[in-house]
Amino acid sequence: DLTPATHLSELHQDKTLFTFLLTKRPRRLKMPYDVAKSSGKWKHHSHSDNYPQIMEKLGYPAEMFEKLKQMEFPVTSSLEGNVMTSKVDFDGKMMENSYTLGEEGEETDPAGKKRKVTYTMEGDNLVSVYPDYDGKGLHVRTCRHFVDDNTMHTDIKIGDLEGWTRSQRC
Repeated sequence: DLTPATHLSELHQDKTLFTFLLTKRPRRLKMPYDVAKSSGKWKHHSHSDNYPQIMEKLGYPAEMFEKLKQMEFPVTSSLEGNVMTSKVDFDGKMMENSYTLGEEGEETDPAGKKRKVTYTMEGDNLVSVYPDYDGKGLHVRTCRHFVDDNTMHTDIKIGDLEGWTRSQRC
């Protein structure tokens, strides 16, 4: 029967282990990306200085970027087995897409454009890779993770252009 005091006493006897425990920096424990946690209403919060160039490279006009900064996005996400489903109300247009993690699938955007994408989970990140985003070979990779329960950070890489955006729960 070990009590906490007995256990601590045993640690003191093993100075190597005790020193190791005191001197090693704690690492952030990476939990899998919690798909259900992304459900809710989200709004653009902040972005990298080059985010307007990112939006332009993705084919969005400058006025759309300004509109996006003001919009709220109701999102419903779920994961059953390895099938992820996402429903997003984008300016009155409902987008619903389902993906099998790790397999290439098809996504439809609010304008009705379809493109190939593969979603995976890498540690606490949800990663999406579009091998040909624009039909001209533009490679796009997004990597999302939660900063806290109310903040989602997304890293974006488009060709050689890299940036980020953060969304806040409303």
